[in-house]
Amino acid sequence: MKSPEYIAHGTSSEKDAQGIQTEGFDAQEGRATVSADLLYAFKWATKQERRNASKSHSEVEEEETGRMMIMEVPDDATVDYAAHTSIDVDNESQEISGYSSKYESGRRQLAIYNEGDVNDKRESIEAAKQELKQIHAQYNEFLEQNGIEPHQAQTKADLVEAIREFDIERQTVILQKAEELEAIRIEKGKLAEPNARIAKEHVLMSVVPTKELWGTLEGLQNKIRNVEKIDLEEFTGEITKIIQDNKENQLGSGVNVREVIGNLLRTTIEAEVMKMVRAFSMDVKRANGYQIYNRGKDEVKEKVVDKQQLTQKLEKIISHIESKDFDIGLEHVNRYLRLNVPKLLTELNKGA
Repeated sequence: MKSPEYIAHGTSSEKDAQGIQTEGFDAQEGRATVSADLLYAFKWATKQERRNASKSHSEVEEEETGRMMIMEVPDDATVDYAAHTSIDVDNESQEISGYSSKYESGRRQLAIYNEGDVNDKRESIEAAKQELKQIHAQYNEFLEQNGIEPHQAQTKADLVEAIREFDIERQTVILQKAEELEAIRIEKGKLAEPNARIAKEHVLMSVVPTKELWGTLEGLQNKIRNVEKIDLEEFTGEITKIIQDNKENQLGSGVNVREVIGNLLRTTIEAEVMKMVRAFSMDVKRANGYQIYNRGKDEVKEKVVDKQQLTQKLEKIISHIESKDFDIGLEHVNRYLRLNVPKLLTELNKGA
């Protein structure tokens, strides 16, 4: 994919937002921390339960309002699909494994990469994370072999306490092995979680996710879902005015708000349409008897799909996109829909 010019990060913590403005945005290379989708960023800024997947340690007050941090992508960085976003389709066994949830999200969950080949970096990060899992498993197995419950030895102090009654020789062997595995874990951690950073001068806006802003974004969302004509100029103007009129929003000096928002609205449409098509593609597979897994084969993505209803949904979209005056607002997105949705209906019918 082409790296976007502007990205958004939704944070439900005011403290995190202030820190990003004054110190820049710190993330892990390859980790899904940013988006080219304003709708997705808004939800991250307003739904506190999503912080369970966040690396932030700052507390969030019950009534606290988050922020949408809008940034430009520096010349020496690239934004692309995050690590662990691919799937494997086995048509013979009718199974889909990998990271189906993140695959469906597509361009809504993106990652920052430093200079270099993104594909190579993604593969390196994924391999290092897998090795970290193996090291963790080795450590737990080692503890259990020595009669220690892994949850009792999360830190070195915990481990020392857990083996306090052992003889000195046994304590020494256990501590040496633990230190050896910890040293390996630290080195692999550097490969699995390399730092990525956007300096504060590239942080353009801190936007409060108000009800007024959501009203406009929700209107955009509904038009996308219904594959209706989107007047980009109108939406750009409305959102620009909302942002500029709200004195709580913090805008960088000289930032062309209209240009930035117009750009992000285009990538929002791309991301939302791709999410919709990929979700339909998964449902087609389910309707045709495929088993869908997430995170390898650890979690089954259970969902009952009504084939008749799915057929009707696809036919409705096709009736829109095949009309001569169809235009969602971006020509390449028009082509994407016209190419992929009929294919999905054909695939669904073949499985009948």
